[in-house]
Amino acid sequence: MVPNEALRKSANMVRTTDALSMLIALWFFISPWVFRAYAVGNAWNAWIVGGVMAIAALIGMNLDVHSAANLSWLSIVLSVWVFFSPWIYGYSGSTGRFVDSLCVGVAMFILSIITASMGSRVHTSPVAHPM
Repeated sequence: MVPNEALRKSANMVRTTDALSMLIALWFFISPWVFRAYAVGNAWNAWIVGGVMAIAALIGMNLDVHSAANLSWLSIVLSVWVFFSPWIYGYSGSTGRFVDSLCVGVAMFILSIITASMGSRVHTSPVAHPM
């Protein structure tokens, strides 16, 4: 069984990574306006994916560690999508949006991997050796 202290630390780490993920997702959501690309059809990618990632992070902050870790797999998939979206939607020539998508994709991927790993750490218990 994992001591309560370890569980509390894992829960705090999950809440922190989910809070950061939510901020990054909200940034991605508003980025079409920042880069003046809100009239372009592919801006919907940022609005939909950014919104879904923000909602997933918000939900994850309110779940137990294991459930939040499971939910983080959605963010892992979406972060890979965000990373490759400049090539998929053809805006790799727009330097600001291109770099933004790469940075958001990498940052969300790293934070989501951290959250996913918290679930496995909570279910790992030390083996007691008799003396």
